[in-house]
Amino acid sequence: MGATATAFAFVVVGSLVRAPFPLLVLQIVVAVSAVVLLLQEFGVLKFPILQNARLVPQFVTRIPFWGAVQFGMEMGTGMRTYSPTALPHIMAISIVFLASWQQALMAGIGFAMARAVMLLTFTVARNKMEADKAFYFELPRLRPLFAILAIPMVVLLVIG
Repeated sequence: MGATATAFAFVVVGSLVRAPFPLLVLQIVVAVSAVVLLLQEFGVLKFPILQNARLVPQFVTRIPFWGAVQFGMEMGTGMRTYSPTALPHIMAISIVFLASWQQALMAGIGFAMARAVMLLTFTVARNKMEADKAFYFELPRLRPLFAILAIPMVVLLVIG
């Protein structure tokens, strides 16, 4: 299951979760969550990011269809891999509580493209160890830039 299908699934689940609440409450939930996670991203707050930092689980082969669906959702959202950033969490919360299916589709495409760029970077690198080392040491310096770039997207979703 790809990132776009996962984002669409978030909208479906979100439509049930958000149904009893007025729009203002949902906007406040997303805005507060985004601010807290952005503060964590900038290093102002320190807490671990929720992640399932394991590789392919054994249940995928034991539960043929649903194991693959669950694993696909976890991989598609970045919740199955090691997560160096909270930005996917901000987008997931925004999608669940506020996004239309069109916005979820665009977020899924954007997330898939971002993951593809990272993989392509490692694929075309002449020296895999140097690429890995550059990613490890440069990401902390790039995190604030990515967080700043995410702010307009979250604001657009919140004020919608």
